[in-house]
Amino acid sequence: MNMKRSLIILAAVFSIGAASASGGSATYPNEHFNPDVSNQESLQRGAKYFVNYCAACHSVQYQRYNRLFEDAGIPEEVGEENLIFTGAKVPEQMHNAMTAESGEKWFGKAPPDLSLTARAKGSNFIYNYLNAFYVDDSRPLGFNNSVFPGASMPNPLWQLQGLQKPVYESEKHCEQVDGEEVCEETHTLVDFESVSEGELSSEQYKQVTADLTNFLAYVSDPSALDRMRIGPWVLIFIVFLTIIFYILKKEYWRDIH
Repeated sequence: MNMKRSLIILAAVFSIGAASASGGSATYPNEHFNPDVSNQESLQRGAKYFVNYCAACHSVQYQRYNRLFEDAGIPEEVGEENLIFTGAKVPEQMHNAMTAESGEKWFGKAPPDLSLTARAKGSNFIYNYLNAFYVDDSRPLGFNNSVFPGASMPNPLWQLQGLQKPVYESEKHCEQVDGEEVCEETHTLVDFESVSEGELSSEQYKQVTADLTNFLAYVSDPSALDRMRIGPWVLIFIVFLTIIFYILKKEYWRDIH
């Protein structure tokens, strides 16, 4: 009985974990994104998009410029000239230029720091969120987001993506209540339709959001690159040490048996 209960609890935990990893409940879009923080070209492009389209409002305050330049393979003088627009020095952290008071005034609340967003919400959420903006005249800034409805941030990449509107699929459910038929119609978002073209094609825009997501995944855990580099050598060392211990054990116990 206890074993059965434990298995049920484990199954529930894994189900919750899988749902969280896939970006939460079923929304549209809901694509899986597998970050590759060892891809230096993607990190370089992601850093470029971040400082050009995101860093005016958002910071990644736990990331230092020099660590980024080293991990992404960016020469320091190139990075200083093309990725630092705030007057910060190379060893400093990546703060934004907007004050919290200005953020509250313009967007209703201060834009959050994005250092740990990939750890907190997952790469799937970021990737789908960046692809889920649509025009909504009911919102103060004219944009809404199907992954995070009611988001106060407008689409910072709309010039690249263009504008799109949601396409809903309607379904009618009827049931008898006290002898009368009561019907309810539900609307499910199933796709987006282009309203105006952007500077990039759909595939090119998805690559931009993939690079940005990859960059934020790296920022949330820069030491992952060290683990990937050192990990195989640690495993080889453990295997070698195990062999040595086995040989020693055989030698120490040889005269006893």
